[in-house]
Amino acid sequence: MTDFQAHVGSWLRMEPCDVQMVTDGVNKNLRARSTNDDVFIRFSPASLHSPSDLESEANTLKKLISLDVPCCEIVEVDGRQILGPVTVNEIEFNALVIRTIVGSPLAPVPADAKAFGRSLAQVHRASVDLPIVTKPATGEDRIHPTLRPIFRELAEQADRLRVDPEVNIGICHGDAWLGNAIMRDGTAVVFDFEFTKVGALAYDIATFIWALRAEQSKEKELIFNSFVEGYRGESDRGFRQDELKRSLLQKEINNIEFLCENVTMSREVGLATARLARETIDFVLGNEISRFSWR
Repeated sequence: MTDFQAHVGSWLRMEPCDVQMVTDGVNKNLRARSTNDDVFIRFSPASLHSPSDLESEANTLKKLISLDVPCCEIVEVDGRQILGPVTVNEIEFNALVIRTIVGSPLAPVPADAKAFGRSLAQVHRASVDLPIVTKPATGEDRIHPTLRPIFRELAEQADRLRVDPEVNIGICHGDAWLGNAIMRDGTAVVFDFEFTKVGALAYDIATFIWALRAEQSKEKELIFNSFVEGYRGESDRGFRQDELKRSLLQKEINNIEFLCENVTMSREVGLATARLARETIDFVLGNEISRFSWR
C-alpha cells in the first residue's frame, strides 16, 4: 500500500485495498471503487499546480457541466473540492476527485475524431470567467544543456510567425487529444483539464495534430478532416495555417519546459526529446503540414 492509497482511503472512508494506482508519473492518478461510487483522484505536486490552480480547474469544470458541455465531473468530499495538502516523499501534493466516466476509450478512427471535434468545439464556445494567464518565458539556464539549441530554435521560429493575439481566444483545454476523452452513449466526454486556461484556441487544434502525427494509422488526413467536420458542426470558427504552425511550435516549447522542470533528464530522454522537437520544426516548415489545413 502506498501513502497515496492511504490518504484516499482516509478521505473517502474506503479500504485502501479498494484504491488502485493507475499512473505514477509527475501526477499520481488513482482509482477508488466501491458499491456506491467510482472516482479518480489526481494528486498534483504543488510545484506544478498550486491549490488556486486546482480551484480554478474545478470551478471551470463545474461551469462547463452547468452549460451541458460533455466533460468530467468534480466530486466534492465533505464540502471540499480540493483535498490536501499532503506530503509524500518530501513533496507536497493536493488532489482533485473526478467521477469516473463510464464508456470506452477513443480510437484514432474518423468517427471518434468527429465526436471529439464536436465536444472540443463546445468547450471552446463556452463562456467561463477565467483569468488570462501569462506565463513568463523560461530562462535557458533552466533548460537542460542537451536541449538548449533546439529550444532556442523553436522560440526563434515561433517568433517569426506573426499571429494576432486577440484572434480565436477562449477556453483552451490545454491537452486536447483523443486519449483525453471517453466515448459515452455516442458522445466524447472530455477530461484532464489540468492545463486549461483562457488562451489561443489554435493550441488545442495543434495539440490534436501533434498527437495524431505519432499514430501509426494510414488515415491521418481523413481522421483530421473528420475532427474538423465534427468541430465545424458546433462552431463556424476558423483557424489560419500560421496560427496552427505557431501553436505546434509552442506545444513543443511547453513540452521541453515541462520535462526540464518536472522530470529527471537523462541523456537518453534529452536526445529523444530533441529529436521529437526537430521533427516538429521540420513538419512546420515543410509541405506535410498542408495535409492538416483547416477546411
